[in-house]
Amino acid sequence: MDRPRHADREFRGAARPRPVPGGPADLLLVNAHAITMDSRQPQAEAVAVAKGQILGVGSRSEAERHASSSTVVHDLAGGTLLPGFHDSHNHMLPTAYNATLVDLSSARTIADVLRLMAERAERTPPGEWVLSSGRWHETQLEEKRFPRREEIDAALPRHPVMIQRGGHNVVVNSAAFALAGVPEDVTNPDGGTFVRNPATGALTGHLIDAAMGPVRSKVPRPSQAELESALLALQKRYHAAGMTSVLEPGLEPHEMAAYRALRQRQELQVRVTMMWRLRPGFDAASLESTLEAVRSGVVTLDADDAYLRTTGLKVGMDGGVEAGYYREPYAHPDDPANPRGLPLVSAENFSAICSLAAESGWQVGTHCVGDAGIDRVLDGYEQANQRSPITGLRWTLIHMMYAREDHWERANRLGLVVTAQQPLQYTLADGFRHYIGAERARDIEPLRMYLDRSTQPVGGGSDSPVTPFQPLIGIWSSVTRATDRAGIQGPEWAISPEEALRMYTVGSAWCAFEEHTKGSITPGKVADFVVLDHDPRQVEPDAIRELQVLRTYVGGNLVYEADSVGARATVR
Repeated sequence: MDRPRHADREFRGAARPRPVPGGPADLLLVNAHAITMDSRQPQAEAVAVAKGQILGVGSRSEAERHASSSTVVHDLAGGTLLPGFHDSHNHMLPTAYNATLVDLSSARTIADVLRLMAERAERTPPGEWVLSSGRWHETQLEEKRFPRREEIDAALPRHPVMIQRGGHNVVVNSAAFALAGVPEDVTNPDGGTFVRNPATGALTGHLIDAAMGPVRSKVPRPSQAELESALLALQKRYHAAGMTSVLEPGLEPHEMAAYRALRQRQELQVRVTMMWRLRPGFDAASLESTLEAVRSGVVTLDADDAYLRTTGLKVGMDGGVEAGYYREPYAHPDDPANPRGLPLVSAENFSAICSLAAESGWQVGTHCVGDAGIDRVLDGYEQANQRSPITGLRWTLIHMMYAREDHWERANRLGLVVTAQQPLQYTLADGFRHYIGAERARDIEPLRMYLDRSTQPVGGGSDSPVTPFQPLIGIWSSVTRATDRAGIQGPEWAISPEEALRMYTVGSAWCAFEEHTKGSITPGKVADFVVLDHDPRQVEPDAIRELQVLRTYVGGNLVYEADSVGARATVR
């Protein structure tokens, strides 16, 4: 790490350096093309592992000095060895549960959406909810719009329906409105929109942010057993993508319990840093209940465990594609009465929760998309800093999608970090072009600006399940600025493969206060690795997304191996 380290205040949730374990080695990885991400030794051909940690890094002969007669040797046959990929903004639990819902990613028309939902309804008792996964976007459809309430009513007449898209939008049918007690003349809540037909004024069924609350409250939440089962299935897919760590940005206490149960049974094999989601809202009651929850210790800082840590508080300042909060009006707003979008929390309530967090020593991360939303986050962070210094706590600008040059002096003065999600630009570029216009859309997620302007390392991530979670897709899009359906957007903001890899390893480790324990192949750090078939720095940029994950190791254990690869393991 060659950047300034605003260390005015030590974060009590930081992962502590661990001593290099004693030998002999349990495992040797040899014949590797290792990219260590450690500037003191950037390349190596072998790694020795003991007790789940890295024991030695260097040449094969150097690694073999740590071996004994029982050491297992894996010959990587020239494969590219990297630190395990670390996603700095990955909703792992929603991704897991979404995998059990209706998958709309293949839909290309409104009729496809309705057919897929109806197929699930056929297997669902009448009166029970039919839910979609959020991993799709209306711009993939020929009609370039959401289904309407009356269309869902006709296709699924016996079920309440909620079609989710990302984390800030749903479309529901009349049965869902009836269960939630939403009348036709409902008014928009603070921080939300009931979208209406501009010609008739009728509710379309499209709900944005706070307007989703009444309907979501009627959807039965999955049991802890269901969440645990979904997580166990998903972590296998994460290993296949080379992911070994995630920062899970925004969980309720009952959701944290699912992770803790897996960890207690030693079944958690992806390292997770959890953030507690808070909703301080707009009124005094919402604020007081949030403040009281933090004061009473419903969730506490817990950072000692190598697989499961709780370090931060998560707040949302604005919405997503159609609900970011901007300085200038939208090109096509869903709510003409609020053409610049809406914040999701009042300035006063946000400042109050930030002040309590600062006094209590929490790390805070705030979702901010539009430039006005970023302004408000900086205002709240500055006000908290006046009461109790936050420099050194690495408070986070989550997404910071429409960053402006004048944001950086304020951000750097406070030692703020950015968690960047290029997959959001990859997935949602069409939507941004529609809502805020082509010129502003090209500047969404300006990676080059983050790296050049920030005084702190930048974390790389996906925001799954809104986007694909596979890190190689995020790295490829970061290098090419290619998107799913809108071509190349903002090529001037592209970064190099080396920089993208650094974001997904050492950068994310920094954001999670884990730079002493992971992020590089360095003695003493955890033995989490991914093996690729080629060096991402040495192939054509467009080929990066096609690279194959051959193996993934967590704590020195081989947790994934491609079918076509033999471990070539021997015991000395």
